[in-house]
Amino acid sequence: MEVMVFPMPLVVPGPSLLPQNIPLALTLMIASSLLFALGVTIQHYAVGRTVDTAADSRHLGLRQVLGLLTNPRWLGGIAVAAGGSAFHILGLMMAPVTVVQPVGILAVPWSVLLAARIHHYRPTRRTWAAVCLTIAGIASFTLISTRNAAPDTALPPWGILIGSVVVFAAAAGFGLLGRFGRHSLRCIMWASGGSFCYGLSSALIKALSEMVSQPGVFGRPLIWGVMAGMLACYAFGGWMIQQSYANGPAEIVVGSMTTTDPIVAVAFGIVVLGEGALIGALDGLGMALSGAVAVTGVVILSKLHPASQRDQVPAVS
Repeated sequence: MEVMVFPMPLVVPGPSLLPQNIPLALTLMIASSLLFALGVTIQHYAVGRTVDTAADSRHLGLRQVLGLLTNPRWLGGIAVAAGGSAFHILGLMMAPVTVVQPVGILAVPWSVLLAARIHHYRPTRRTWAAVCLTIAGIASFTLISTRNAAPDTALPPWGILIGSVVVFAAAAGFGLLGRFGRHSLRCIMWASGGSFCYGLSSALIKALSEMVSQPGVFGRPLIWGVMAGMLACYAFGGWMIQQSYANGPAEIVVGSMTTTDPIVAVAFGIVVLGEGALIGALDGLGMALSGAVAVTGVVILSKLHPASQRDQVPAVS
């Protein structure tokens, strides 16, 4: 009796579960970035009232994490972020991950504006310049990736498995640095670990949206493995992000998530899902430079935050 553990690699041509519509997908991702920034800000506020922000160790224990599940404000933040996730998923189903995922970086300027309103400070001209830098970088990145988007998506089972294991291992490494590393770096390390998980989840959502349009797909082990991987991404990624909330300002968390998440998702899309088939050397260089510009804007934004300048989490009243 022949036993086939993995099916042959799939290449999905033509339409996926939803018709491909890049302009609509980008619009959904912009709305998703706004809801994400608002949801993170609300959750950060709730976590800030759970931990002692003046303590050297702000690690959330199991009891504190479980306590958040009954916190109305935290649950409200989850609900808002879930709305953003719904738009996010729809956007991923309508366009290549290399096109839509980077738009999530717009959550950074949204979060700066929300923080300014909550903590009663006025963003400076340097802050606005950094916001423009971030938007310019991501706009250029998206334009290049849109122009070179591959029409087909490859679904190699072993490639997806190995790529997922590599991403999870990197996330675990950042988690260890967040737990035991230097105090000043714990927030961004926790956020980076969670972002690796979320970036992988975005790539797996794209892969899943292609799989379900194929006949007999639920009889293949690959789709169940992808679903399990997505659940693991959300579980471990969510736990790490809550730890980052306890260790620094919301803007640093958002900045890390909206830069690391797209890099991981786009890299997975290019290397594993075959979405970089049409990207030439000059286009790749342009994407790298555009990404660097966007990241520079994010770094400047994080440094301009008043709490970052005081090297402490803003007081929550």
